[in-house]
Amino acid sequence: MNCLAFKPKLQRLSNLLVACVSRETTKRAFARMIELQLPYPPSTNNLWVRSRFGMRRSDRYMAWLQVATYAAYQQKPKKLKGLYKLSIQAARQDKRRRDIDNIIKAISDLLQTIGVIKDDCDCEMVSARWVTTGNGVNVRVEQAGIE
Repeated sequence: MNCLAFKPKLQRLSNLLVACVSRETTKRAFARMIELQLPYPPSTNNLWVRSRFGMRRSDRYMAWLQVATYAAYQQKPKKLKGLYKLSIQAARQDKRRRDIDNIIKAISDLLQTIGVIKDDCDCEMVSARWVTTGNGVNVRVEQAGIE
């Protein structure tokens, strides 16, 4: 039997397998809930600094972004599609008075940078609170509309 007769069938089978695998990969690539443990971010007041050329990210913010990105990638987060809810639990670093809402922006930007969310404007709800145990920040991202 001629080997060339099997080539079209083999090609169709190969295309079918690739389509099935890519469909499965797409299904598994998105999650309904993601939980990450991150280092404590700098305050929103310290994210940007003035320079001769305008505003730029501060050195402290850039250092945190590198450490937090590495920590997040170590946890292998999946992506979240569409609208989402963000829940943040932060342990106080010290006894200084701090505003909890000053850590939200850095965390939202990080989630967008590492590709967990498409855009931080898709956030439907944000909740943040101080906790007494642990260190750093526990971030939970859930798909909105799922109760």
